[in-house]
Amino acid sequence: MKNYMHCLDIGKYSILLACASTFLLLHCSAQKKAENDSIDEIQKRKGIPVSVLAVKKDTFQVYELLSGTARGYYQTTVTAAIPGKIIDIRAKIGDYVEKNTSLMSIEPDHAQNYDVVKQQYENAHKSRQRIRVLAEQGGVSQELIDEINAGYMKAKEDLDAVRKSQFVLSPFSGTVVSIHQTPNSKITPGEDLVTVAQIEKIRIPLKISDKIINRFKPGQKAVAIVGEDSVNGFIENVSLAGSSSTHMFEIEAVFDNPGHLIKPAMHIPVKVITDFKKNVISLNIDDILNEGTMKYVFLANDSSARKIAIEAGKRSGDRCEIISGIDESDLVVIRGAGLLYDGAKVNIVEQVTESEKLIVNR
Repeated sequence: MKNYMHCLDIGKYSILLACASTFLLLHCSAQKKAENDSIDEIQKRKGIPVSVLAVKKDTFQVYELLSGTARGYYQTTVTAAIPGKIIDIRAKIGDYVEKNTSLMSIEPDHAQNYDVVKQQYENAHKSRQRIRVLAEQGGVSQELIDEINAGYMKAKEDLDAVRKSQFVLSPFSGTVVSIHQTPNSKITPGEDLVTVAQIEKIRIPLKISDKIINRFKPGQKAVAIVGEDSVNGFIENVSLAGSSSTHMFEIEAVFDNPGHLIKPAMHIPVKVITDFKKNVISLNIDDILNEGTMKYVFLANDSSARKIAIEAGKRSGDRCEIISGIDESDLVVIRGAGLLYDGAKVNIVEQVTESEKLIVNR
């Protein structure tokens, strides 16, 4: 009897277990179906989730992004005038030097007696001073005065030539930015010796195609991009003649550089503002959709989407001027537009301003 009751208990448990298993299987199947249908059902019920941008009028800048190699505002590389050997380097990179400062000394291969040439100049200078005194008293002929002056000028030129060739003088006041030789190195005429530049201001030459050269003029704003920093400047020169072989023109942008953020020979991207308009609606290029030749956007109107054709104007970088089709305060769909159609139900999950959108896109 006990065995019989025990069998009945086991049977009950088996039936309960089977029912529970069947219930779980049915529940899981229903849940899986619900999960599969949830996205479509939610979108039908609540609308397709979208992010929108509130349209706002602002200043629209048209710019060209160019690049060039930075130079000092004044910059030159002094070259060797005579063959010889570097015996002394008197400046180092980063030194500020005055005009006519000796930067290095050269021992010429062919003897140049600096002391003799200097003495000749001093004698010519004294003769010139004496002849001037006599000329004021009317005691000398004009022919003699001209002869003494010519001798003085010749002696001065000879001294300047020897000084420049042997003592390598700085052509202007500036900073030593590069030294191309080392002590005891042999040099020949024309070899680079030292580069001096004025780097408180920087000049960046920019190459321009003949197709867009007429967009540029002196005084336009220019922005040099240096890593995460930017430096404001302006266009100083626009060439009137280009290369006949490449049809390229050159313009020059100038930037104040007090902290020496821009260094000579750096390759610098430069934005040149060629035009700007006030109270203009513009959109990011990525937010404008295309269908054949038609450009359009979706506007979120109450809880539905409207497909609106737009007329696009000038493009500047990743921005495009909108001439017609949308108005200020319209809500343009910027995320989720790929799922939309005209009249689709939408669920606005995010509304951003243009400044917030720019931060997100960085």
